[in-house]
Amino acid sequence: MNPTVSVVIPAYNRPDLIKNVVESILSQTFPVSEIIVVDDGSIDDVEGEVRRNLAEKPLWRERVKYIHQENQGQSFALNRGIEQATGDWIAFNANDDLWLPQKIELQFQALEKYGSECGLCFTDAWFMNNQHMKGITLFEFAGKSFPETIGIVSDPVRLLLHNQPAWCQTVVARTDLIRKIHGFDTAMRFSEDYDFVFRMALETKFCYVSLPLVLIDRTISPTRHQGASLNWQKKEFKLTMDEKRIEKQLKLTEGLDADIRKSVRGNMRAHYSKWTNLHLKNKNYAKAREAVSIAARYDLTPGIAAKWLLTRLAPYVAARITMLREAKDPSQRFGLNY
Repeated sequence: MNPTVSVVIPAYNRPDLIKNVVESILSQTFPVSEIIVVDDGSIDDVEGEVRRNLAEKPLWRERVKYIHQENQGQSFALNRGIEQATGDWIAFNANDDLWLPQKIELQFQALEKYGSECGLCFTDAWFMNNQHMKGITLFEFAGKSFPETIGIVSDPVRLLLHNQPAWCQTVVARTDLIRKIHGFDTAMRFSEDYDFVFRMALETKFCYVSLPLVLIDRTISPTRHQGASLNWQKKEFKLTMDEKRIEKQLKLTEGLDADIRKSVRGNMRAHYSKWTNLHLKNKNYAKAREAVSIAARYDLTPGIAAKWLLTRLAPYVAARITMLREAKDPSQRFGLNY
């Protein structure tokens, strides 16, 4: 197997980080063919930082391409990189995450073994710059356990129905399949990576390397989020984007097995339960009653039935319970999911 690999990095501001990100990719024991940095209309001097390194370092000049576009969002930037990529395979990295040196080499060991069946390989990762996630791997965070160091996921759709262990900065995938699904959904400004991986799961089996081979930055927001991604701080925005993603999953899974459909409907029930919680906290009890009623239509669980009753009989009690539960959940307090 002698594949060529293109790496796409969407960048927006924080030029001080891009050098280390690119260097971590250039240091791979399995060399990548090209790194495409797509600057999504940065206000800070990302271009200047890239061009300084291009001028000073022969390896950068050989393998790094810089593209500037007007600010359109991460999905547009990713798709621009996909459009320009010349490799047989494409990998993705954020502009603040680092790869360990053997990432690509180990992924192609997995693909060498399972490549005839698998068009995508993902790895585990460590989180950095967040004391609340210290010592937690991505697979642990997603509640997933894989039996082998290198293995195959024959049914990736079911793997992705509850918690997402395949984050884009850990993924390498076949270019033709990425283009077949039309890359990233530009209508989505949040969780577009989850949507992308799910649509890939409908096309191919996955393989994995259950070693942490990426360092994912989880600096407490808003330091890490700038520009349009500041919207990620707004629960209403995140819930709206997640709703679009789950609605897509409902359409994409039409005709699939009943348990898959049930799981997606259960995810929509959980989603509207989150809307209910937000409306309760905001003391908008009419909207809370509407949201929990929609949740019940998707999947009437005992918990939803109890919440439905409370929002009608004692909404202030339901609001208090919601706030107490969120106070105990570190992912709510510290923004660990985003």
